[in-house]
Amino acid sequence: MLIKEPWTLTCALLVIPGGADLGYCRALNGPGNRRIEQFVRRGGAYLGFCAGGYYGCKRCEFEVGDKTYEVIGDRELAFFPGICRGCAFPGFVYHSEAGARAAVLKVSKDALNVGIVPESFRSYYNGGGVFVDAPSYADKGVEVLASYAEELNVDSGSGAAAVVYCKVGEGAAVLTGPHPEYVFWQGDLNRG
Repeated sequence: MLIKEPWTLTCALLVIPGGADLGYCRALNGPGNRRIEQFVRRGGAYLGFCAGGYYGCKRCEFEVGDKTYEVIGDRELAFFPGICRGCAFPGFVYHSEAGARAAVLKVSKDALNVGIVPESFRSYYNGGGVFVDAPSYADKGVEVLASYAEELNVDSGSGAAAVVYCKVGEGAAVLTGPHPEYVFWQGDLNRG
């Protein structure tokens, strides 16, 4: 659908969900990614959760050194001009909740200075990354919307960005490591 159908004419927001970003690469590299990039650059919006967040970065570094899970490579969309590195927290296992947790996120009040926004909140997390050195890309239209408030399993460079906003031409992309869209009973994951 993303490659051949006329979705760009009626779409306001393209959402790329979690899972694994290599499948997106196989299906969309080349023509598909060119359509997505043009859609966003011309005023559309992209929302990438977890794997969709990794996919929207210039480079993905996932479980480096773990020969079972390791994924390292450049990505075509490059809405975030740097690296998304994960897993932010240890214990991830595909098709499992083994490494899932209720990650504490600290909200950037500078970026989200509207209405009543909490200082921090818990978000479902299972295998997502951190946007490395995100604050250093402010001159390229990147804003950190939320950061991990707990010790990370990987080097995040400057900051610990969990959610970033990226200005892309006339449009924008929001990329996340955790899953803020996922509703859970906090008691189920607070043990993480």
